[in-house]
Amino acid sequence: MKIPMSQSEYRQMEAHVRQVLSGDAAHDLEHVYRVLGNALRIARTEPDCDLRVLVAACLLHDIGRQEEFRDPALCHAAVGAAKAYAFLTTEGWFPAAFAQRVAGCIRAHRFRSGSPPARVEEKILFDADKLDVTGCTGIARSLLYIGQVG
Repeated sequence: MKIPMSQSEYRQMEAHVRQVLSGDAAHDLEHVYRVLGNALRIARTEPDCDLRVLVAACLLHDIGRQEEFRDPALCHAAVGAAKAYAFLTTEGWFPAAFAQRVAGCIRAHRFRSGSPPARVEEKILFDADKLDVTGCTGIARSLLYIGQVG
């Protein structure tokens, strides 16, 4: 499956995520890669999926976690959506319409946030993220997260 995204765009997002997620054992870069892998497997069955939007959303979906750890009243999905939009549009790296679709996916990846997933990319990210909570890896991640938030 060919992703319509340049290597430079991918690396730019990956570097940003690496910087933002440092110190979070349950939502680290390995979690992001597993979510991305899950999403790409699901996307194979969805011909209307915009893979460029999906890949960007998968990479950036947890960038609001640190703010939620500092203030549990915040929703990391809402904070992350705003941060992703700002990151993607800074210096005109990506068009605003693209950034809005990515932000929508991130906002909807946490259903209890009040923004249920509607677009195909949003639904795929939601499912891919939830799949990473299943099985042995999911149990280990859950224990890390519980320990982290007390």
